[in-house]
Amino acid sequence: MLDFIIWNVNPEIIDGFRIRWYGLFFAIGFFISYTILNKIFEREGLKQKETDNFIFLVFVLLILGLRLGHCLFYEPDYYLSNPTEILYIWKGGLASHGGAIGLLLAFLIFSVRSKRSFLWIMSRAAIVIPFTATMVRFGNLMNSEIYGVATDLPWAFVFVRDAIISTTPEQLTDAIIESGAIASDLHSHVIRLFAGSAETLQDGIPLADIQHALLRHDLVTQENMPKLTQSLVSAKLIHSHHPTQIYEALVYLATFFTLTGYYFTRAKKKLPISNNLILAITLIVIFTARFIIEFIKNDQVEFEQTMALNMGQWLSIPFILAGFFFLFRFLNEKKQVHI
Repeated sequence: MLDFIIWNVNPEIIDGFRIRWYGLFFAIGFFISYTILNKIFEREGLKQKETDNFIFLVFVLLILGLRLGHCLFYEPDYYLSNPTEILYIWKGGLASHGGAIGLLLAFLIFSVRSKRSFLWIMSRAAIVIPFTATMVRFGNLMNSEIYGVATDLPWAFVFVRDAIISTTPEQLTDAIIESGAIASDLHSHVIRLFAGSAETLQDGIPLADIQHALLRHDLVTQENMPKLTQSLVSAKLIHSHHPTQIYEALVYLATFFTLTGYYFTRAKKKLPISNNLILAITLIVIFTARFIIEFIKNDQVEFEQTMALNMGQWLSIPFILAGFFFLFRFLNEKKQVHI
C-alpha cells in the first residue's frame, strides 16, 4: 500500500544550466493560453496586431505584478531596503495575487487603447488564465516549493530536496540501520560519521546532505534510498506533506475546461455568452479554493505565523467578493435569459 510519494526532482532540466522546469512550464502555459485566446479574439473580430499588442502588454505586467506582489506583500521591509534585488527574478519570489493585479492593469490599459469593453477583455482572458496558473503550480511542484503542512495521507509527498533533519547522531543512526539499507554491524561506523556534526545536526541538516555523506562513504546505494527515506519518515525525523501545488493545479485545470467548454459550446451554437458568468466562475472557484487550501499550506514568510488568516487568504477575499458581484450581475441579466 502507498504510504507516501518520494519527490526528489532536480528543478533544473539539465543539471548545471539555469534552464528550469518552472520556466518551461510557465512558457508552455503562456503559449497555449495565447493560442486559445488568439482563436477567441479572431472569432470576435480582433485584428492579429491588436492581439499581439495585448499579449505583450499582459506578459510584461503579469511578470511585474508577480514579482512586485511577492516583494511588497510578503517581504516589504527587505526589498524596500534592497530595491535592486526586486529585479532578481531568478532568485525566486512570485505572488499570484500580484500577478492578478498586474493582469487587471493590462486589461484596463488595453481597454482604453482599443476602446473595447473592459468587462469583455477580462472575461475572455479569464477563460485561458487558469491554464497558465495550472502550469505555474506544476512548476512549483518541480521546485519542491509552496507545499502544505505535514500529513499521513497516502498521497502525501516527501520533498527530499527541501527536507531538514534535526536530531542526534544516535537517533539518526538508529533510523538508518532500521531501514535495512545499511547492515547493522556498521552501526558504530555510522555514528562516528555524524558524531563530528552533532551540533550542526541538532540545528538541522538537509536530508540531501545526509544522503550524500552516506553515498560518499559507500554506506548505502542509490537503490536503497527509498528504504532510508521510509525509515526516516517512520521515525518522524522527516515528514510527508500535502502536495498543495497539485491541489491548486487540479482546481485551475477544472476551471479552464469548464470555461473553454462553456465558451466554445455556446459560440458553436451561436448562443449569447455571459461575461459576468465567466468572471464569476473564475474568481469564485479559483480564489475560494486558494483561500481554503491556504489552511493546509505552510506559511511563506515568518510574520504569517501570528496571523489568524495568512496573507494569501486576505488577498483572496477581494477577488472572491468581486466574483459574487459578477454572479449577482449574471443572475439579474434580463436580456440574456437563455445563458
